[in-house]
Amino acid sequence: MNAEALLELQLVDTAIDQLRYRMGRLPEVIAADAADAAVVAWKQRSAMLHATIVELEAAIAVSEKESAAISVKRDRLDKQLKTVISPREAEALMHEIATLSAQRSVLDDGELEAMEAVAAGEAELSAHHDGHDDVHDDAAAARALGDQVVAVAMAEVQQLSEQRDTLRAKLEHSVLERYDGMRAQFNGVAVAKLSGLQCGGCHLDMSRGEIDGLKRDQSGDVPECPNCGRLLVL
Repeated sequence: MNAEALLELQLVDTAIDQLRYRMGRLPEVIAADAADAAVVAWKQRSAMLHATIVELEAAIAVSEKESAAISVKRDRLDKQLKTVISPREAEALMHEIATLSAQRSVLDDGELEAMEAVAAGEAELSAHHDGHDDVHDDAAAARALGDQVVAVAMAEVQQLSEQRDTLRAKLEHSVLERYDGMRAQFNGVAVAKLSGLQCGGCHLDMSRGEIDGLKRDQSGDVPECPNCGRLLVL
């Protein structure tokens, strides 16, 4: 009685395990996960574009501040140049003014490039934001479909779980402890059916003498496969 009941329980538990395993691999669930990943990627891209624009604008602000300081200094030197008489001093001032002008030119070029990059970034960010509704709507639709197929699978799991509870209620506590322990030990498959001379769990053959010995056992316990140790239904 215990052996057949255990085998039935094993079949139900295996069906539950298989359903749960397949649940995350259903095409609809995979599609929903991919759509969710697309939303995450969209948000990351949006954040990256925004951060780039902020960084460029900060660089422009720094450049403008440095350019203003150079202009102030250059204007002061221009005024000073008009008052000097010494050719050497005038030459030194002109050299310093030229150096400042070159620095200002480099800053202006960098600022222009940064402004162009900001304009390009803003255009790209705007175009990116145009896809907001599409990517989010696609994700919502895919997730709804994924949730629907998962709900169907979960309903089947619930039905099988109720069947499993009924089967477990018919078995002794000691038998269930032995079964549960072997389930953990043998990766979910604790009970195997004897098919000819072969164990359905490890698929190894036994001798006729071993099988006859198991059948003659009068202990009342469910026998174990001498090869793998699983509970064996003869």
